[in-house]
Amino acid sequence: MTDAGHGQPARQAVIAAWEAMRPLLADAVAHDEAWVRRYMPSLADIDNYFHGSMDRFALLLGAIAARLPAGARVLDAGAGYGFQPIAFRKAGFEAHASDIYETLPIYAPLGVHYRRWHLEADPAPYADDSFDAVVLAQTIEHFTYSPRHPIEELVRITRPGGVILIDAPNIASFHNISRLLRGKSIMWNMKRHYLEQEPLVTHGVPYYDRHNHELCREDMRDIAEHFGLEMLECRYYSPYNRRRGQFAIAVARIRDVVPHWRKGIYAVMRVPS
Repeated sequence: MTDAGHGQPARQAVIAAWEAMRPLLADAVAHDEAWVRRYMPSLADIDNYFHGSMDRFALLLGAIAARLPAGARVLDAGAGYGFQPIAFRKAGFEAHASDIYETLPIYAPLGVHYRRWHLEADPAPYADDSFDAVVLAQTIEHFTYSPRHPIEELVRITRPGGVILIDAPNIASFHNISRLLRGKSIMWNMKRHYLEQEPLVTHGVPYYDRHNHELCREDMRDIAEHFGLEMLECRYYSPYNRRRGQFAIAVARIRDVVPHWRKGIYAVMRVPS
């Protein structure tokens, strides 16, 4: 990781989350459960996703843990496969998760509170000032339309003085720059994700599962300014998949000397008291 702010305790909590989750995921794969086929077709996919994202999970956990005491209420909005909220739970937080599907069978056994929420289409199923922190990790780039409504809801359900963490792929990453220089698109596959994909229709409105707007530092500043949030931290980062070997990591570290070439960006913003 180019930025070591996550610390060893955060990494240990992420590993503990993985060790608790993996047997449940393996059992789901073995029984061919539909939700696994949709999100991660095989245990190898699950392993690769975790090892490629472990640094990111630890970084975001560390950013929250540096600002909140144990036992604080933290929501992962758009929780995906569930790695991040389970890591919050292992770190001692009261962990909550939400996403567009009914639930995942890993949440209840591991002490994470789950509620269904289509962030773009519906109001949050939580009362005002419900959480000490809300995390929107690798989700904002999937919004088909404006992020205004979802972030309005995040602000509403975060207590005054609480924090909102937004994490997204970096539009100015070296990966994207190199593709443009080679005459390739940085968007998702045209055939599969634009021509053939059927949308999820909610309240008569179509929503598409693809990256629609990756972010940069200016975008984070615009969000903070529009919603009257105090920017506490905004940082580019790159997770390293240590399964790829030391040579690949060394090459990535050289590339990441330029901060805005790194793969991701996150910002921590405080809701006014």
